[in-house]
Amino acid sequence: MRKTVKKMVMLCLASAVMSFEMAAGAYADTEGPGAGLSETRNTTISHGSPQNAGAAFENMTAVELDVSIAEITGNVEIAIAAAPGSPESYGLAYPKTIYRVTGDGGNGWIQIAYDGHFAYLDGNSGQVTVKNTWNIPTADESRADMIKQAMNLLGSRYQMGGVDPASGFDCSGFVGYLMKNTCGIQLPRTSREQACQGMDRTAESLRTGDLIAFGSSLNAVSHIGVYIGDNRMIHGDGTGKGVTICVWNDRSDIIRIANVLGD
Repeated sequence: MRKTVKKMVMLCLASAVMSFEMAAGAYADTEGPGAGLSETRNTTISHGSPQNAGAAFENMTAVELDVSIAEITGNVEIAIAAAPGSPESYGLAYPKTIYRVTGDGGNGWIQIAYDGHFAYLDGNSGQVTVKNTWNIPTADESRADMIKQAMNLLGSRYQMGGVDPASGFDCSGFVGYLMKNTCGIQLPRTSREQACQGMDRTAESLRTGDLIAFGSSLNAVSHIGVYIGDNRMIHGDGTGKGVTICVWNDRSDIIRIANVLGD
């Protein structure tokens, strides 16, 4: 009796192991979202951790900008005030975000462009650094004009369907305008169409001017921006921020990185 029970237990265990292996094999072979696409489109992006981006380019070049920019270089967010010293704010400026400086707000306050209007950062907070240069890989030095133009447009207002500074920009309108006016590249109008242009790029070889598309699939692209070096992306943000700069992989739904400029 004991031998029979032991034999039945061993058979059950073997069956369980076989079932698990078959299930694992079936899972590995199943074509889920992104199956069959390139490594770039399926790549695991380390969310909010940009240390691998552009790792192959160690030599950097400082681009002299036409404007001054205010970068949140501290470790905490600060208010984007409606007026110097005012408790009313438009939201928070997070570490590594960047804003175009438009004037002196007095008493240490910095006037910035924010979604098509003026706003203010507290320069006395110890969290803000103002400068007029931007570092890009020396290998991308020919794209310096793109960086200058991008910084000149920083703070433009967001407008659904907008394609120029006069009307404002949506995300694809901004990308199309920047590429056409700095590189002479005519891109399709929508973010979904733009996301399908050019050649695939991996996160590790990301270069200035690459497009970064977000969404659940290439048929459902919800957002697009342009990589500008130093682990940042510039984009038309529809959440009330206008054209703004953030860490490029602060969102986890990156669906494709596209090289539309060539190497």
